[in-house]
Amino acid sequence: MSDAKDADRLAALVGGIVGYFGITVRRVLDAGCGIGLLKAPLAEQFPRATYTGLEYSEYLCQRHGWIQGSVQDYVSQKPYDLVLCHDVLQYLDDRTATRAIANLARLCQGALSLSLPTQRDWRTAADPDRSDQNVYRRPADWYQTRLRRHFRHLGCGVHVPKALRPISWELEQPWL
Repeated sequence: MSDAKDADRLAALVGGIVGYFGITVRRVLDAGCGIGLLKAPLAEQFPRATYTGLEYSEYLCQRHGWIQGSVQDYVSQKPYDLVLCHDVLQYLDDRTATRAIANLARLCQGALSLSLPTQRDWRTAADPDRSDQNVYRRPADWYQTRLRRHFRHLGCGVHVPKALRPISWELEQPWL
């Protein structure tokens, strides 16, 4: 996420989708939160929710008060109603990224908002001069195969655990 406007738009999109499907959000986990651009916009969308920032960088955790940890092995006493994981999984090798997706499923009881560039995105949309090139470039189906083990895709990068059965229509289900 590049700036506060992007964070505002993403929070509004996720808030709209989560609200449409009737998911109550009281606990939010932002896995790989960086400097916390989503914290304030998510507070506007979900004013009664608590926000937990999870970050790998010791410096950012000390500076912003986040929990230091990694998405593949972070453990919580209680699951979260909304988990966000943006631009994180492409930095993990295949085995670790697979573990991270399984851990996101354990952490999430409501909705997962996930985004990352795929192999095709790197070819067609990424600016090589402004993008970190030290990533794993995987095809979308690599992620989709692993996500399907745990989640249903609602659209726009929002997924729900398979056990959660929100009502959706066929055209709202891009790949179930």
